[in-house]
Amino acid sequence: MDTTSIFKSNYFQLRLYIVLSVLLLIVVGYFTFNNVMKYLDVQTETQSNIEIFNTLEQNEEVIAAELETEQVELQALNQTIQSELELVFPENESHTKLTRTLEQFANDIHRIKNPFIINNLQYLKTEQVDGENYSVLPFKMTIHSSYNNFFKFLEFVENSGALSDKSRLIEITTITINFISPSGAIDNTSGQDEINFNATMNAYFRSVNNENQ
Repeated sequence: MDTTSIFKSNYFQLRLYIVLSVLLLIVVGYFTFNNVMKYLDVQTETQSNIEIFNTLEQNEEVIAAELETEQVELQALNQTIQSELELVFPENESHTKLTRTLEQFANDIHRIKNPFIINNLQYLKTEQVDGENYSVLPFKMTIHSSYNNFFKFLEFVENSGALSDKSRLIEITTITINFISPSGAIDNTSGQDEINFNATMNAYFRSVNNENQ
């Protein structure tokens, strides 16, 4: 083999080596680029997932705090309702509280020139209501009142049992007017029409025994 052939052979091999090296670099660079891009995508996605997780964790804490606040508020509301329910619909006769309620109403509206005086308040025997979760406490009383306060009394009974008023649930069964003193009569000192009337009434309360049956 002459010198020219050897040179050409070496030159060809060198070119082939260079071409193969370039191809190898291109392939390696391509795969390296792809892997780097995939790594960056995974890293970005991982960071995004971390941020989402942190956001969800913060939202969970906020929701948990809100639920706890709502539970506290519901418990307070339930206690308030139970307390008010005990006033309007107690678990027993509660004679003393009922007497105080009636006396308080009378004191609030009674005036010398506009009387309302309760006399002879008498509680009767409690009546059990079969098959119901409540019982009845009958009572009766005699009242001296002006006409104006008489209608206030009727309104008071009509509104009884409302949680907003916190007044015992009562109703009138009978009213008998037995004395009328018109304005200007000799024994009338208020200057208004006055009456004496007897009221027979019922007060209601929960029957614990019936509720447990």
